[in-house]
Amino acid sequence: MNRLLVVIMVFASLLTGCANIPDRTPPKVVLDAPGPQERVVRKPTPDLDPLSLVQEFVFRAGTPDAARTYLTDEAKQHWPRIPEPTILQDGFKTPPAPIQDTRPAQGSDPEEKVVMLTATQIGRLKADRAFYPGVQPVEYRIVVRRQPDGQWRISTPPDVLLIEQTKFDAAYRRVNLQYFDPEQRVMVSDPRYVEIEPSEGIEGRVMRLLLAGPSDSLKGAVRSQLEGVDLRTNVVRENDGAILINLTQVDKSIEDRQRMAAQIVKSVSEVTTSPLRLTTEGRELVPQHGDWRPADVGSYDVLANPKADLLGLVVAGRTIRSMRDGKPIEGPAGAGAYDIVSAAQSLDGSQLAVVHRTPNGMGLRIGKINAELPEIGLPPAATLTRPTWLLGDANGGGEVWTVLDGTVVVRAVRTSEGTWEDLSVDASELTADGGTITQLRLSRDGVRVAAVVNGEVKVASVVRTNDAVAIRLPRTLQGGKVKEVISLDWLNKVALIVATESNTMPVASLPIDGLTVNPYNSSTLTLPVTAITAAPSRPAVVTDGSGMWSTQEAGKVWQAHQHSQGPGSQPFFPG
Repeated sequence: MNRLLVVIMVFASLLTGCANIPDRTPPKVVLDAPGPQERVVRKPTPDLDPLSLVQEFVFRAGTPDAARTYLTDEAKQHWPRIPEPTILQDGFKTPPAPIQDTRPAQGSDPEEKVVMLTATQIGRLKADRAFYPGVQPVEYRIVVRRQPDGQWRISTPPDVLLIEQTKFDAAYRRVNLQYFDPEQRVMVSDPRYVEIEPSEGIEGRVMRLLLAGPSDSLKGAVRSQLEGVDLRTNVVRENDGAILINLTQVDKSIEDRQRMAAQIVKSVSEVTTSPLRLTTEGRELVPQHGDWRPADVGSYDVLANPKADLLGLVVAGRTIRSMRDGKPIEGPAGAGAYDIVSAAQSLDGSQLAVVHRTPNGMGLRIGKINAELPEIGLPPAATLTRPTWLLGDANGGGEVWTVLDGTVVVRAVRTSEGTWEDLSVDASELTADGGTITQLRLSRDGVRVAAVVNGEVKVASVVRTNDAVAIRLPRTLQGGKVKEVISLDWLNKVALIVATESNTMPVASLPIDGLTVNPYNSSTLTLPVTAITAAPSRPAVVTDGSGMWSTQEAGKVWQAHQHSQGPGSQPFFPG
């Protein structure tokens, strides 16, 4: 009887406990799904000599785990936990065995030998997993030591992860993380690289990079609605296949939550086709919107993309003509009123900026495209670069940049009265060490500039602080390989196209981080190429010794432009 009473009391207490369970329990921290098996890391091939060991160390360095197996136990303890990958041009060299330095590395210890590794460095991944270009020759002195089991292992490794470019391409994936321009009008791409393996956790790796904020090269130039937010639980795949992204507490408006969702969806969807389940503390991030796909995110690129009906203009014979039909545009600029050298059209198509010859040098005029173009009061200059527009607002374009005499960057800003005021831009980092700017193009999202400085391509960020504007952290893309550049433009948000004086690579495209270079087919061109322009969803257009040519992609031959204006013409798309 007593036993029965105990059972009844326990059962009653369980019922009482169930009644007190809340409807929604706090989410618990879970582990990223590890997959059915742990990743198998290949160990070094047995009985390798010191030279072969070092070569295989680089060949198999797709991940730090693989590279670590080539180290002595002591070296493993001192090697960085997450070493920064240094990407080498394919074909690194080590001295052949007959001339290998076989002298002991320390004292007279016969168990240690030295291997010298020489290569061409392309650049490095930093801690933020962004690529920073730096083409230069490198040499590493690597000490190897024979272990008690007779196997050679590296006792003094480089403090970075050395990896050839083809191996890097196979082991890492580029992901364009998304942030906003300072006024949150358009989204800005920030290329990063994540390890492909293990594939089960790649969404979480992307999400953690996104939450950590923009790369060093964009700090101060972009905004993130995710600042101060963290993951409440790890990113996991739920039973129905959706990717759960559960954030910590979010105290933001619906509009800002939608921007948060846009950043997450546009970034993470680059590595998965599964729906993203966005929550905060277990509740929907945006009320009544649980699962997200890219189509659910509003467009944040309208202002940064030229309108579909704007097919481009061209400076020819000191006037502006349309690439639609080859005819002069209406208004003074098309009628020959100005001795035009170069020009730029605002992204909405309503405004025109032209550089023209004056008795005192070069001048700048800006105004409505089919009307009189007022003169902008710039200081006298022998040269002005082709103008470039900042993305517009509801009233059209409102800021134009150009470079005076190769060193002074100025921006003409429209005032509230509709007039134009010239203001300075701090370009000291871009022109350091005597740099001369011959081309400068604002990105269509407004947060970067691409420039030709001393014949090389540089990309930098635009940092705005109150009324001050500065060009910061310029990086040379494919230095020493892409040179003698005479013209460039933005192919899209994450790539440039350039024209050079080189006969071997007259036209090429580059990602904005400079990791690779993609030469264009030049078989039909009459060199040299003298001008180039491009824009999203538009063909690239060049001018060569015979006229204007266009192509949709790098591998195809250039086709004669239907409305070519002949040698010396300067085609341009809005921007």
